[in-house]
Amino acid sequence: MSAKHDLINTMNVNSVSVSYTGPFDGQVLSVLAKNIEYSLSDSPSVNKKMFKIFLELAQNISYYSAEQEENRRGEEAGVGTLTIQEFDSHFVFCTGNMVTDTQAEKISGKCEKIKNLDREELREYKRLMRKLPAGAKGGGNIGLIQVALTAGSPVDYKIVPLENEKLFYIVAVRINKHEE
Repeated sequence: MSAKHDLINTMNVNSVSVSYTGPFDGQVLSVLAKNIEYSLSDSPSVNKKMFKIFLELAQNISYYSAEQEENRRGEEAGVGTLTIQEFDSHFVFCTGNMVTDTQAEKISGKCEKIKNLDREELREYKRLMRKLPAGAKGGGNIGLIQVALTAGSPVDYKIVPLENEKLFYIVAVRINKHEE
């Protein structure tokens, strides 16, 4: 992975604008979504991009995290983490959650493919994925494609082995503050 796209290893505590770790249930998502949609940037178009990316990545955690937690209403929600870092020219949006070995294998292949496609290839791949029968898509296909298209930059990812044969899946994407 080139240094230009190694967003995951650029974490700087002083640049963090938003940070959350816990269950990604409806209540939490609502509060985070409002903050992201209206208060991160002076640019409505950048806020809109951030909001769309948030929805896609938060939904992945909520539905597919290997770690689930029950809320007070008895609803299961995936547990994960989210950070948004702000730099002079861009934001870095990063999410992470636990995955199983089986999920990790599938995710790696999907992320590698998506990461290496240009904009037109991403659009074609998205059209192809939409033609698959329901249930054949699995997690991370159209959502990650949409994240890359919305951000206008490659999606970076990493799968980190933890203790007890657990794996932590991290996704990061750069969102420029100004249209290029």
